[in-house]
Amino acid sequence: MKMPLGWAKEFAAIDCTPQEYADRMTMSGSKVECWESPADEISNVVIGKILDIVPHPDSDHMVVCQVDVGEAAPVQIVTGAANLKVGDLCPTALHDSRLPGGKKITRGRLRGVESNGMLCSLAELGLTTHDFPYAIENGILVLDARDYPDGLPAPGTPAAAALGLDDVTVEFEITPNRPDCLGVKALGRETA
Repeated sequence: MKMPLGWAKEFAAIDCTPQEYADRMTMSGSKVECWESPADEISNVVIGKILDIVPHPDSDHMVVCQVDVGEAAPVQIVTGAANLKVGDLCPTALHDSRLPGGKKITRGRLRGVESNGMLCSLAELGLTTHDFPYAIENGILVLDARDYPDGLPAPGTPAAAALGLDDVTVEFEITPNRPDCLGVKALGRETA
């Protein structure tokens, strides 16, 4: 059973590293198989707001976007995605960023036009439509206000935090003699 560590923190004060938590839970009889932090594979990826979209001068399917990434000036990014409009918020991998699977993003030129990063799809962030059911599977991930009852994240917000990838997920092996641990409340009680 997988449980975000943030959920366990709703039931108990946790002041230790994920590895220490895993060791302590295993010693208490709730065996931890593994833990992972998706944010560890993502760096220099922020939320960007599309300010302008113009057709690429040398391509029928590409567009040139001006993107507000929370810096003094917008960055220019070339993309082939067709699901974007002005005002959209989406994960933006800036120059010298890293994505899951070790993929590195740097600035470059696409058909002669400078691109200072990349707008990210679900797959490029290691996500699926199970994580964001409203997202277009083969398009750029555009944030939806329904996922953010307190308001959409501001441009420049780290994407890992905005997408909920900054929480550690702990996987427990629930043995047949511990059916009482088949729920978040139960594992929260064990954590306490």
